This record gives sequence, C-alpha cells and structure tokens, in this order.
Amino acid sequence: MIVIPLQVVANIAQVVIDETGPFGQDWITWKQVFFLVDVLCCCVVLFPIVWSIKAARTDGNAAVNLMKLTLFRQYYIVVISYIFFTRVVVYALETIASYKYLWTSVVAGELATLAFYVFTGYKFKPEAHNPYFVIDDDEEEAAAEQLKLEDGFEL
Repeated sequence: MIVIPLQVVANIAQVVIDETGPFGQDWITWKQVFFLVDVLCCCVVLFPIVWSIKAARTDGNAAVNLMKLTLFRQYYIVVISYIFFTRVVVYALETIASYKYLWTSVVAGELATLAFYVFTGYKFKPEAHNPYFVIDDDEEEAAAEQLKLEDGFEL
C-alpha cells in the first residue's frame, strides 16, 4: 500500500534532482539514494506476481490454473525485463552516451514503457467470457450464504 506512493515520490524527487543539476556536495548521493529506492520498490511490486503464480499452482482447477499460471509467468518475465531495461540499461545508456546522443536513453526508456503498457493492456483486456474470473458454483453458493448471514439479504 505504501510502495507505489513511495515510488512516485522517489521518481518525482529524482526528476527534481536531475533538473536542478549538481548544485551541492550531496547531489550524487541523493540521486543514487532515490535510484535505489525506485529499484527496491520495483522489486517489492514483484512479490504479488510471485504469490499469484504460487497460488495458481496449489488450487484445484488444473485447466484454469494452467492458463493463469502461463499468463502470470509471461507477465512476470515481461515485468522483470521492463524493470531491468528501464532501470539498468537506460541508466547505462545515459552514462556512456555522449551529450550529443543523450536523447537515445530517453527514447529507449519511453519505447520500453510503451511496449510494456501495450503488452499489459493486450494480455489483460476485458472480455465477455474471461476464463480468469470464472466463479465455481460452490464459491457462489458460499458467498450467497455469507451474504444472508451478514445482512439478512436474500438473492
């Protein structure tokens, strides 16, 4: 719950530090601290994906879980690749590129972000009969009973 806001704050601070330039003795230290916070937040975001993969392995429905597991594995690989590319490769491009070609790191980062969002949108697009949101009859009956007990609500 705190990871995403922390990452947003770290990225905003990193942009502010980048735009103000090296004005003080601790400029490089703060730049590296915010970069480290950003990378750590990216790693923390990966934990729910890993938990979803593990949960899909242990559930009872083999066919549905195999689809979910395949999707989450693909997504996990894409997220790892995106984080590695945008946090390491783009940073390396910034470091090794001359001033004249510094724009290449920005283009590479933006293209990677666009590709990541297109992939995510395509894989998780809304569908009329989405197999990932199928509810078993037993689960539906249990939910209806729980509603009756809690609110006195009848279906």
